[in-house]
Amino acid sequence: MRIFEACGIYLEFNSSAVSGKTQVYCLIGDPVDHSLSPAIQNTAFRSAGMDAVYVPFRVRRKELKDAIRGLRAIGVRGFNVTTPHKSHVMRHLDKLDPTAREIGSVNTVVASENGMLTGYNTDGIGAVKALQDAGAPLNKTALLFGAGGASRAIAHALARHSKSIRLVNRTQSKARELERRLRRKYRIDVSHHALLRTRLRNLIEEADIIINGSAMGMDGRADLPIEENWLNRDQWVMDIVYRPPETRLLNLAGLAGARTLNGLDMLVSQGACSFELWTGRAAVIAEMRHAVARESLAFAHAKNS
Repeated sequence: MRIFEACGIYLEFNSSAVSGKTQVYCLIGDPVDHSLSPAIQNTAFRSAGMDAVYVPFRVRRKELKDAIRGLRAIGVRGFNVTTPHKSHVMRHLDKLDPTAREIGSVNTVVASENGMLTGYNTDGIGAVKALQDAGAPLNKTALLFGAGGASRAIAHALARHSKSIRLVNRTQSKARELERRLRRKYRIDVSHHALLRTRLRNLIEEADIIINGSAMGMDGRADLPIEENWLNRDQWVMDIVYRPPETRLLNLAGLAGARTLNGLDMLVSQGACSFELWTGRAAVIAEMRHAVARESLAFAHAKNS
């Protein structure tokens, strides 16, 4: 057993165990540097005693079609999809899970024995599972920031549980379309709102669960325009951003006494869902979380050194 660095990720790798029978899984996207998925999935395969390996591949947008053909040709058993391919990959698959089709985004692809590729989306399921595992009551009012692929997935997953959903997004047309789809499919109380401070305070104070499903607050990007005194100790606050691990939103929520979950919680949960779709086995969540924590610390150390 030895440890080596690939794409900024430190992986434990047993070279003598890899053979022509080893099943290959992967991540495609651009960029894939510093993705934590290899650490998560290789830990899961090792814990399950599987002869399998998971590797990241950088695939540029113009190369996506050829990349999918290549993955079919070499018999990859499944793969994850990240930015910017979650929507574009759909046209290159043989079948789509109904929820992934409705969301318009795929992050997990399962390859059958005959090579058929089926697309799923585990982002929303992962977010809801992380909340459930933490003990959050889902049958409440949820406030969701964003209307992109991850936010759409989370909104659809929440709609199966929530009392009501409030959508906030800079682009009103996207939020309006998401509202329409949720109303039609789930018959839920849902409304969309502009990202304006004049309305935002009331929305936050009325929410039981607050989720940032956008990229706001990610390293180098603008933060959500929220103040500490808008939040309270009875709320649950999740941010899907995991770099930094504690965003300004989570910092403010913690100061207000709210219970918080960061993007790593969702990442592990959605990764576990991908693993279960590929293998039909239950994922060892505790070990996957440990792997993420270890890699996050290594990344933070490398960044600060």
